[in-house]
Amino acid sequence: MKRKPLDQPSPILQGSGTARPRHRNSWPEVFLNHFYMVLDSPTYHALEEDAFLREHFAVNEKRTTTNAEMTYTGLYFYGVHTYFEFFDIAESSPHRVADCGIAFGVDQPGAIRVLQEKLGPSLEPAVKSVTRLYRDKQVPWFFMATPRSIPYEGRMSSWVMEYHPEFLASWNPHPRGTNRGISRREILRRYAEVLPPRNEPVLEDVVGLTVAADASATESLVHFCLQLGYQVEGNKGGNVDLRGPDFILQLIPATESVFGIREIRMRMRSLPAGEVERYFGQSMMKFVGPSAVWSFR
Repeated sequence: MKRKPLDQPSPILQGSGTARPRHRNSWPEVFLNHFYMVLDSPTYHALEEDAFLREHFAVNEKRTTTNAEMTYTGLYFYGVHTYFEFFDIAESSPHRVADCGIAFGVDQPGAIRVLQEKLGPSLEPAVKSVTRLYRDKQVPWFFMATPRSIPYEGRMSSWVMEYHPEFLASWNPHPRGTNRGISRREILRRYAEVLPPRNEPVLEDVVGLTVAADASATESLVHFCLQLGYQVEGNKGGNVDLRGPDFILQLIPATESVFGIREIRMRMRSLPAGEVERYFGQSMMKFVGPSAVWSFR
C-alpha cells in the first residue's frame, strides 16, 4: 500500500490542540515495551566494554536469541517496565546503521486481540505468535500485531506485543512459584532474576524517545499511535509530540544524515555521584536532576 507523503499538513496533524482517537476509553492501555537500535561498531563496542554501563547503570546482558525464524545477538539493558537493545552493524546484515524499532506493549491479558478486532484494517491480518529457544525447545514467548503501513522489515519498524501466558512457566520457571503473569514488570523481573545481580542499578525506566523520521513514516507512526490511544500534544515546525500512558514519543524530520532514534530520556532511581556527562562512542549520556538523557549522533 502506497503511503501519502506529508507535502501538505496531514489531517491527522492539523491543528495545534490535542488530537484524540475515537472511543479512546474503550481501548486497552498501550505502553512502551522496548525499542532497538543498530549502532556503528565502535559505538557498540564502547557500550559493551564500559564498566559503568555493565556494572552500575542497569541489569544487562549480551544475549543471543533464537526463535523459530531467526537468531540474533544484541546488548540488552533492562529497567522496571521497559528495556532497550543495541545491535552491532557488523552482525546485523542486511540492516543499516540507525535502523530501529519501537515495540509497544500491553499488560492486560487478551488486549492484543481486542486491538486486532478494533484496528483490523490497519494491522496485518493475523496476530503472530513468537517463540524463544529454551533448553533445545521453542517455547511460547509473545504475540505481536504489526501495522500494515510500518512494515517489520523496514528501516523503522513498530508493533504491539503481549507476552504469552505460558512464557513464565516455560522459560526458567521457578520451582516454587506460580509462574504466571504477562505484565512487562513480571517479565523483566524474571529476566533480571536469571542474571548476575547488579549493585543498585540506577536505571528505572525509559520515559521518552526522540525519533527522526521521514514524512511518510511520521504520518504512519502518528496514525498508529492515535489508534493506540496516544494524544498529539505538540505539532510545531515539523516536530510532533505523542503522549502515551507512560512515555512521550517525539518525532522530528529526518535528513540524509539524521535518522532513527536520536535521544532516549530515562527516569533514574538515583544518579552517580559527581556525574554530569559520559561518552560512549558516538553517543553521550547527560544526567539532569532525577533523569538522564542519552543522545546519539
